[in-house]
Amino acid sequence: MRRRYNAVPEIAEEEAALQTSVKNVEVHTRRTFAIARSSSDVFERVIFEIEDDGVTGRGEAAPTGYYGQDAGGVAAALESVKVDDPWDIEATLARNSVMPSSALAALDNALHDLAAKRLGVPVYRLLGLAKPEPISAYTLGIADRETTLSDAERLRGYPILKVKVGGWKDVETLRAVREASAADLWVDANEAFTAEEAVEVVAQLKEIGVGMIEQPVAASAGPEALGKVTQAASPVPVVADESSIEARDVPTLAGYVSGVNVKLAKRGGLRSALEMIHTARAHGLLVMLGCMVETSLGISAAAHISGLVDFVDLDGAMLLADDPYSGPVYKNGRLLLSEKPGLAVEPR
Repeated sequence: MRRRYNAVPEIAEEEAALQTSVKNVEVHTRRTFAIARSSSDVFERVIFEIEDDGVTGRGEAAPTGYYGQDAGGVAAALESVKVDDPWDIEATLARNSVMPSSALAALDNALHDLAAKRLGVPVYRLLGLAKPEPISAYTLGIADRETTLSDAERLRGYPILKVKVGGWKDVETLRAVREASAADLWVDANEAFTAEEAVEVVAQLKEIGVGMIEQPVAASAGPEALGKVTQAASPVPVVADESSIEARDVPTLAGYVSGVNVKLAKRGGLRSALEMIHTARAHGLLVMLGCMVETSLGISAAAHISGLVDFVDLDGAMLLADDPYSGPVYKNGRLLLSEKPGLAVEPR
């Protein structure tokens, strides 16, 4: 059956102006989430809403201090957003491009949510994509051996576990997880090792049988350091995260890493994430789609483009004890999107 969608609705001159709102939301992980450089169980997120013609679009900002952003600064930036025509997404993003990347992501995702809702289609359809049904990794933060093994047991049957490491002790914990779990194992070091250490670490990770290694050395060490580790890890792919912030970083990493990790919060939303994905493909690189600790609102936006990538790590909402939004459903590791218009996310 052919479905017909109306063109852009005409807006009466007397109609009220666009309405925007910004609010801070505090969310909590089920337990303290630790990575190589930090740990926390409380995360402050900023929600941006834009209403036009009785329809509301929503987007989430997930700021992090690592990129020099905090909730207060992001909220202030979103309070000053300028939107002349919500249908003109490119021009609106360009006009507000000086905002922090996570604020820009909230604006970008809200505009896509609004447009897709008004057209009566999911965001992936608005972008010309097929409906994705990715399998996402589930991340285990750094913890003691007993806790990590208990988590691996609890998640028995889950297809992919991503394990955070920050030192040799964590590598040994990972070895125990390998013996206890049949899941595919990915490893994220969050820049924990020196270039020399990383070469030794990846040799052990190869022996353990991991399927992917993420950012083993500091971004400040440069592409050459990543290149040495990538060579030592081969054929296990090494993916750059902290080293790959935007599309212009990709050409400098080509030839030194196997792939790049794209996150909407660090890149600035759907439009910029797509640019980075296509740039990576043009340079023959694999693509990972990642996230911060985010609510279902932020996770849903990324999920709509997940069919374009090789590795999916969109478990941020699964880690929460108090997700304020209902959105994608996780079923045995598979992320299932609704066919409702927009991002299909609503406040609980």
